[in-house]
Amino acid sequence: MPFDQLFAFATFAYVASATPGPNNILLTAVGGAGGIRGGLPVLLGIVFGFSAMVFLLAFGLGRTVFTMDAVLDTIRYGGLAVLAWLAWKIATAPVAQADEPVPDLGRRGSFLGAALFQWVNPKAWIVAAGAITSFLQPDLPVLAQATTLAAVFILAGAFGCLPWLAFGAVVKRFLRDPLHARLFNVAMALLLVISMLLVIFGG
Repeated sequence: MPFDQLFAFATFAYVASATPGPNNILLTAVGGAGGIRGGLPVLLGIVFGFSAMVFLLAFGLGRTVFTMDAVLDTIRYGGLAVLAWLAWKIATAPVAQADEPVPDLGRRGSFLGAALFQWVNPKAWIVAAGAITSFLQPDLPVLAQATTLAAVFILAGAFGCLPWLAFGAVVKRFLRDPLHARLFNVAMALLLVISMLLVIFGG
């Protein structure tokens, strides 16, 4: 991949990773619950899970999947249902009293859970589709290009998503009050719903 195209793709990957969406809302919620250390498995799961998704789609599945409207609609609305369930779980998650430890993050705090989450995240599919259709060159080796796209997304995703996790960790000390924690969880759930609706229906 030529340097100018690689730079353009790196910029695309960073902007896609840093802008609001289900992944970053989830990271903020997890950072607020467990801090940066507690949220690192989620961050790494998002980064490597999405990069693996891009690699697999670019290497063999993308050209077929992205031409099938029925498949894409199933992914969008299936993802919408899963994200709505996740928003409910965030809004109703237990909150700690001032003198209690932070509640266990459960599946939301796992590397594997965050990695698998990418396959039901509508924004992840839209970004992957944009990356593959815009930057994959038919006259160049597919394996090398798929590997490059995935590797760039690992770096760009880490730098783009980390500030959201850090923000959640910063406000963590203000969430020791159960009321504040509940309001924060509800706000994160609402933002998650809004972000996914904008992704699915906004363009």
